Amino acid sequence: MRWLLVAVGLMASVWAAAAQEFELPTLRGSQAFAPNAPDCCNLWGGFYAGGQVGFGVTSADFSTTTQDLVAHELRQLTLEAAQSVSTWQVLGKAHPSSTAYGFFVGYNVPWESLILGLEANYNRTNFSASAPMSPLFIATSDGSHAYNVNLSGTASMNITDVLTLRARAGYVMGNFLPFATFGVAVGRADLARTATVTGLQDPTPPPDPLACDPAASPPCVPFLFNESDKRSHAFIYGWAIGGGLEVMVMPHVFLRAEYEAVAFSPIWNIVALTQTARFGAGFKF
Repeated sequence: MRWLLVAVGLMASVWAAAAQEFELPTLRGSQAFAPNAPDCCNLWGGFYAGGQVGFGVTSADFSTTTQDLVAHELRQLTLEAAQSVSTWQVLGKAHPSSTAYGFFVGYNVPWESLILGLEANYNRTNFSASAPMSPLFIATSDGSHAYNVNLSGTASMNITDVLTLRARAGYVMGNFLPFATFGVAVGRADLARTATVTGLQDPTPPPDPLACDPAASPPCVPFLFNESDKRSHAFIYGWAIGGGLEVMVMPHVFLRAEYEAVAFSPIWNIVALTQTARFGAGFKF
């Protein structure tokens, strides 16, 4: 009986020592929300999805939108070759704002404290921009004839949908994950534009003045050219860059705040850049 008690005591001491040396995290209680927990990175790995709302501003530059229309209208006049009327700027920039809402889905791969991932992000928007217009009246000449030229135009762009495919890189700081993104973007937009050129042409070579005198004999010849284009649900493409912060507030549930800028390739020479701030919530599977 004495040896049995001694053996049991030795086994108990060895088990206690082994338990202290190889203690599992589960024996110490959950550390899902401890900043320095060894398994913190597992909070962010895997598939995730969520929804979001936001607010943004678009910068749309229409300054050269009607250039090719005017060049086509005046292609048979020497006036275009001599004075480059199509390059005269009558449209400006617009800065519309809009709310946005949508969803995101992605996948994260943990590399110790570094999190790499890929995400698709969709937003429904209403960035409706109309170009401010400053019509021009210029008296000019092509060297043979005098002209009074009136140039005006209109242009609009309404971006309705934006989808980005982004690579993500983040760094785990306990329950917090600051991240940066970079990727490509595709959007849908409704576009319209018009260009109008009117004026008077002196049918005879003037001795010197550039302006056509309406009272001249023979009288000046009036002219009018007008062209327009319209496209609905046109696809536009570009690139996206941004960054933000996620915080795990419950097991598998996180909140997100982020900023994203999307620059679209010119369409009809319209240069558009959207900047959006968004807030969202997601679930990690």
